[in-house]
Amino acid sequence: MRIAVVCSDLGIRVPGPKGASVHLTAISRALAGSGHDVLLVGVAGHGPPPDIGVEYLLSPHPGRTFGLERELRKISFCRELPARSRQTLAEFAPTVIYERLSLFGTAGGAIARELGIAHAVEVNALLAREESAWRGLHLGALATAREHAVLAGADVRLAVSAELASAIDAVAPGPTTHVVPNGVDAEALAHLPPRGDARRAFGVPEDAFVMGFSGALRPWHGLANAIEALAMLPPQCLLVVAGDGPVRDELTARADALGVGDRVIWLGHLDHARMPTFLAMLDVAVAPYPPLAEFSFSPLKVFEYLGAGVPTVASDVGQLRELLAGGRGQLVAPGDAADLAAACLRVRAAPAGWRADAERARTEILADHGWGNRATQITGYLEEAVYALAR
Repeated sequence: MRIAVVCSDLGIRVPGPKGASVHLTAISRALAGSGHDVLLVGVAGHGPPPDIGVEYLLSPHPGRTFGLERELRKISFCRELPARSRQTLAEFAPTVIYERLSLFGTAGGAIARELGIAHAVEVNALLAREESAWRGLHLGALATAREHAVLAGADVRLAVSAELASAIDAVAPGPTTHVVPNGVDAEALAHLPPRGDARRAFGVPEDAFVMGFSGALRPWHGLANAIEALAMLPPQCLLVVAGDGPVRDELTARADALGVGDRVIWLGHLDHARMPTFLAMLDVAVAPYPPLAEFSFSPLKVFEYLGAGVPTVASDVGQLRELLAGGRGQLVAPGDAADLAAACLRVRAAPAGWRADAERARTEILADHGWGNRATQITGYLEEAVYALAR
């Protein structure tokens, strides 16, 4: 097939620092690696796009804005993208559009209709609902209406979790939504540096017990809970954070107030190529999500924790229950810092046993949850849609 991967989200750049950017390029690379021709249509980041065996059609970012102006600019960009891409898309001649659902994003559907080809939508969250809950939306009703229309009009719908698939089917009539979770770069995680070398690379003491977290610093990721847990752990325990975000100052202040500010190491954003080294130095990795009314994530960080063979502790919510089942890791009560601390202490008290369990989980994750596996799932659904449209 000739697959045009489309993402009109101005916050997801190629290349870009967000996990969403990693996901977008990983899927594109895996589809190309499966023998398909891929054109990635999206927003240009800083620097050249990665050499992953795909063609690119990247539009310059229109500039940073806020509030209503930001929303209007997103609408304008989504409206203009099909026209801006017309000639290149005609030359590429895709057989299917694979679109990452974006706020106000109608570009992929418009391109598919214009070309008379199948349209698949990948959903990582119901964005209008999420944006309204966490950031506020001036044009929330319009965002919701457009999102539902895109979902209802798609030939294929793919969601990253069963919880999200159920939510999509409930709000938008259309084809049954298939579940394709996140994955890992199995090749990158297959060979990790020795722990000592990894710690020296980041200036982390070799004799410390290191708890690690990776990801954007946003309220719903629950890092405040990990800082609370750190205050309950012995002084030899450190928390190393790979990521940045809007609540960084708040989290720093909380750590200082609890007297553990000097035990938190803030690495800031790490280039994703350095993530294997980060993971190799950890004794335990955490995904300390707080209690959330609707948890429909497929956390990339947890797949990577497990793929690196790190003992993992995560909140007992959503997809994480299935992912950490069978001894792959420990589940704790969401928002319960004492439960999180106790789980970390269990790893510290018997590291060899927990590390052996983590290595078994690693073997399973690398074998079954690489991006190549995900591409096989996705292309199966895409081929069905292309065939159905041709009949």
